[in-house]
Amino acid sequence: MNLDPGGTAAVPHAESAVNKASPAFLMAVRIVLLLAALLACGLYLRATARDYRAFLWTKDGLPDHLKVAAGLEPSNAEFRYSMGRYSLLTQDFPNAIGELQAAIALNPFDSRYWLELANAFLAIDNVAGTERALGRALEADPTAREVNWQAANYELVQGDTALAMRRFHDLVEHDPGTLPATLNVCWRATEDADLIADKVLPAHPDAYFTFLRFLRDRPEDLAGVWSRLIALKQPFSVQLAFPYVDYLIGRNQFSKAEEAWEQVAIANPSFRAYLPSDNRIVNSSFELDLLDGGLDWRYSAQPGASVFIDDQQAHSGNRSLAITFQGAPADSGVLQLVPVSGNTRYKFSGFMMADNLETISPPRFAIVGLRGHKQYLVTDGVNGSTGWQELQGEFTTGPEDDLLLVHIARAPNLGQRLIRGRIWVDDVTLVPEP
Repeated sequence: MNLDPGGTAAVPHAESAVNKASPAFLMAVRIVLLLAALLACGLYLRATARDYRAFLWTKDGLPDHLKVAAGLEPSNAEFRYSMGRYSLLTQDFPNAIGELQAAIALNPFDSRYWLELANAFLAIDNVAGTERALGRALEADPTAREVNWQAANYELVQGDTALAMRRFHDLVEHDPGTLPATLNVCWRATEDADLIADKVLPAHPDAYFTFLRFLRDRPEDLAGVWSRLIALKQPFSVQLAFPYVDYLIGRNQFSKAEEAWEQVAIANPSFRAYLPSDNRIVNSSFELDLLDGGLDWRYSAQPGASVFIDDQQAHSGNRSLAITFQGAPADSGVLQLVPVSGNTRYKFSGFMMADNLETISPPRFAIVGLRGHKQYLVTDGVNGSTGWQELQGEFTTGPEDDLLLVHIARAPNLGQRLIRGRIWVDDVTLVPEP
């Protein structure tokens, strides 16, 4: 037993009193807590109902209904913002400015509010207000796409091209998806490919290829952008270069096409194996993957002819090109565009092997000048089942021909005749004679 300071035994009496009072006390506590919970629930339901009523008033976007919603929820910045946007759309600029400023007073950290306020000031030619609102929008969200887009466009309109270009650069650097729209705006404002390449494009090959596609109708600007792309010395998928090479070929700029092909190796050192040498044929033994474009072998699917790389048959090395025929294809679909020099004597050689090939028009090598449309060479073909046979010939290019088409064809004068079986092709060479 514990004693109080006076030495009396008081505690047992206190414990007994508490125990007797506990049921009533606990009941009172429960009642108070229940009433508090009911009050909180009522307040919550009231607030929720008010919010829901306000939401219902905003569903149709009508100004009178937006005012009712704002009255129900005067601290809701979104309702005032919606009213400001509606006024802006109806060109009630003073009311738009008032509503947007009210939204900003409730929430100054939403960049959307500042952007719409900038639009309202811009509509009434309030330059100071526009610039102040744009500045606050950038402070609120400095990396937002819409903020930077609007700010850059405004600076461009105001004639501050240098600042606009820097902002557009930052925009596409962080959001590459904005590049096409950015190029459209910058081109309309400047029509200066060098300026856009220097100041707007990020230092990524994909951006330069996008710009090259954008400039496809302005050939005078393509070469400069291509040179800047190569100067990056950053690897890229070589297939991305094919449209530019084909563009040059299509404009009969064959030497520039070859130069562009060689420049791809500057950015992609592993590409050097695809460059022409004394043997003008690229990937002549099919030891490299077929790129199907540029100055490598190309394949255009033909009904009745299928092509694949065979690593079980080769004249030299480890692989050859196999073509299976079944039907009446006029051509194999396999070709290569080969840069050459005019007025030059060339020796051609290629190896073919056949297996169960049946036709009266066997496949063979054929060479045509693309500029002069002159047939320079048609070799013999292979038929039946044979070992490797060398098919060769010599010719002199005309003064105008600097690009040849080398392909695996069938005799044109026999038309489309039935063929079935398989051939292999390997070790194709075209070299200038001393």
